[in-house]
Formats: sequence, C-alpha cells, structure tokens
Amino acid sequence: MPISKREFHSIDDERGLDLSPDTTQGTLYRFLRRHADSAYRQRELIDQVDVPAGSVGPTLSRLESHGLVDHRGHFWSITDERHAAESAVVHSHRTATELDGGFSDEAIDAWMNAAVESIDDEEQE
Repeated sequence: MPISKREFHSIDDERGLDLSPDTTQGTLYRFLRRHADSAYRQRELIDQVDVPAGSVGPTLSRLESHGLVDHRGHFWSITDERHAAESAVVHSHRTATELDGGFSDEAIDAWMNAAVESIDDEEQE
C-alpha cells in the first residue's frame, strides 16, 4: 500500500540515528571519532572499517545531516564541535571522579535516608 510523501519524508525522523557498535552508522562514527585528527576519503573508510561498501556514502551523508561529521571535498571527518564537546565531557567526568571518588551506593543510601524528602516521595506526587 503506498504512503503519502509526508509519511515518506518523516520515516528518517522517526527512526533517528542508531550509533550502536553493530550498525554501519555506529561503526563509521566510532572510527572517525577515534581518528579525530584525520579526514578520510570514502574508499579509505571502506578499507579501514568492516561495513558494506555501498552503504558508506549514504551513511556519511546521514551522519552529516545530524551534525556528527563534516564533509570537505572528497574527505570526511568527525565534526570538530562534537569531538570537542565529547572530549570535555570525558575530561570533566574523569576530573570529578578523581576529586570526589564518585558516590558509592552506601553514600547514596545514607543521603536518601537523611534527605527531608526522598526522590521516591517526589516521584509519587
């Protein structure tokens, strides 16, 4: 049964991106993120990662439309802003963990018992 053009154009929006390691999107994204200091041609990506050759171009375009990769001439690279943001998150997480050691389950339980209103009480309201 045919669908309307509106439905057709919304299919991509409904699905979103799946960056899990077992997907072509996830595989390409992770490779480019690990090699953020370089840019690659499609053929080089095909040679470097185990993904179907015919899916590399469309997948890169999809990643680009979501702002995850940049495209200049024949070269593709992780988006600088995305890489910078991810690096900042990783760095801040490591720093916070080093400074306070994180919170153990026991520490969280103690805080929950001492709190005026527990989070569980607020969720029930």
